[in-house]
Amino acid sequence: MLLLHSQSFPHYGLERFFQFAKDAGFDGVEIMINENFDTQSPSYLKKLEERFGLPIKAFSLPSKKEEELYMAFQETVKEFNDVVLNLTTPQSFAFKYKKWINNTVPQLCQKCNLRLNFRNAPAQMMLGMIPQRNDNSLFSLKEKGHVCLDLSALWANKEEIMKPIGFLGDKLRHVYLSNVHKNLAYSPLPTGVLPLESFLRKLAQMHYSKDFTLVLSPSSLHEGEDAKLLEILKESKQFFADFFTNAQAVNTGVTE
Repeated sequence: MLLLHSQSFPHYGLERFFQFAKDAGFDGVEIMINENFDTQSPSYLKKLEERFGLPIKAFSLPSKKEEELYMAFQETVKEFNDVVLNLTTPQSFAFKYKKWINNTVPQLCQKCNLRLNFRNAPAQMMLGMIPQRNDNSLFSLKEKGHVCLDLSALWANKEEIMKPIGFLGDKLRHVYLSNVHKNLAYSPLPTGVLPLESFLRKLAQMHYSKDFTLVLSPSSLHEGEDAKLLEILKESKQFFADFFTNAQAVNTGVTE
């Protein structure tokens, strides 16, 4: 299932976001819970699901706001069932968030039938020498549990995107799809330096059955130019269909 991420549309309301996702033919959406109170309203989110016929299949938090928003996140996601939580590991001094994600989230997942994936983030240093996140390597994420693999974050950390497929194995449970074009991360899929064709074909060959989320930068989407934005979304979705969905059908012998 290919989802569209609301974080790519910071200057649009959620209704416009759902409309773009529907018009471009996405299978569902992922919601980033942020300071916008609409993202924190389960009843409103469920109305949007019903109105547009698009399920919310995953939730996430802004990587710089976890400590401020984790309680609003908890109160929102507990009203949903059978969804994924794609969360980064704690920042070095985010003690409340660290306690929450290590102690409370596993209980929340068990009680509400939710699934936690630890997402890799671009590596950053504090004061030039202290890692912003101590458990951000793919090795650490794999040791902690299931993984959401962010391809642009891999590129930012100077890591290849093919090796993690074998390394993570069945711990790989979600993929944030994007490309890198002219050194700009989170670019549309068809053009860029990442070997996305090989990456998607490899996952199709391995019968990968978990979800993907398309995550693009607002600038690469040409915000404010709705026709251009929709064209970019459709092109990326078609790229995904060409190199994953169709390849998967061939590998399973399901062809038209």
